[in-house]
Amino acid sequence: MVRVSVIIPCYNREHLLGETLDSLHGQTYPHWEAIVVDDHSQDDSLEVAQHYAHLDGRIRVVSRQGDHKGGNICRNQGLALARGEYVIFLDSDDLLSLTCLQHRVVALDNAPDCGFGVYQTELFTHAIGDRQVLWNAYTETNDLHRFLSLDTVWLTTGPIWKKQVLTQLGGFDDDVLSFQDWALAVRALVAGIKYFKEPFRDNFHRFQYDGVNTIYAVACSHLEHLKSHGKLFEKIFHGLQAAGLLDHEIRCRVAGLFWWLATLWRAQGNIPAADGIWHKAKNLGLCSRREYLEGRLILRLYSIRGGGRVARLIQRFWPSQYTRVFSEHLTKAPVGRTEPDTVSSARPRTDDLSHQAQIEPIS
Repeated sequence: MVRVSVIIPCYNREHLLGETLDSLHGQTYPHWEAIVVDDHSQDDSLEVAQHYAHLDGRIRVVSRQGDHKGGNICRNQGLALARGEYVIFLDSDDLLSLTCLQHRVVALDNAPDCGFGVYQTELFTHAIGDRQVLWNAYTETNDLHRFLSLDTVWLTTGPIWKKQVLTQLGGFDDDVLSFQDWALAVRALVAGIKYFKEPFRDNFHRFQYDGVNTIYAVACSHLEHLKSHGKLFEKIFHGLQAAGLLDHEIRCRVAGLFWWLATLWRAQGNIPAADGIWHKAKNLGLCSRREYLEGRLILRLYSIRGGGRVARLIQRFWPSQYTRVFSEHLTKAPVGRTEPDTVSSARPRTDDLSHQAQIEPIS
């Protein structure tokens, strides 16, 4: 009996995928399946996944179909194959605590009116406990407002979803090059799907493993990603508009998305593209004509010696949501007292849970 499907997109993770699958194999809850969707890896990731599938029949391995590649494509293909009523997305270098599935399935069973539940994520680099921070903190601020200011409350592995809800949402957006999990969360919140959050960390995200946050660096600098952001933000605007949610607060936060993107284009030295993004915000009614003209001036001031000071003076009269994105909690919230029971990991623990029993990796 399969109650929960764990979908794992994979690309060139041969040296980390085994640890991820070990954390899944050791779950105290038995009624799961894993679907590893290999994105035509250039290393031995596919062979590693097939080895685990041979040892544990609950693990299925498929290769990504079609010409387009990417994590969202793989997740959607895994979702189409999922047999469980619940779904969790697990990246191929992240880990689950031993009781993750058991706790989540019981919690969602006990919340029949909810479409998903959310759990906190601890960051680590090489071994769990080496950073001692959460991905983000829960606050009293409205979650949709936080997401619209790029203050992403939860990561990809944080939620457990009802499969029918994901189907209703259409899964991940295949056209989005980055911010895929952000976009899915925003669409779920805009759709008004009821959910719960638990202040319990039961999953672990490998962060800055190569010394830098490579994914974020790509999202903020590669031109194709910047173009993708513009299309995505406009989609989000129209979704909010269709749902009747465009009040003053949300308009200001969406304007902040467009302004953030305009500053990224400016950082690439492409002032016409930056102007175009900010002009789109004006055309959508997100900023006033005065703010639009001031924004065009500000985009040029930063290339002039001393211009930054003038730009900051102008922005003092703008709504704070235009320029205040992310948050002080993002990747900086200290790990609290709520502890997972244990972690199924091949690596030795270095934090205060190191005294608890570990499982042996399957081999």
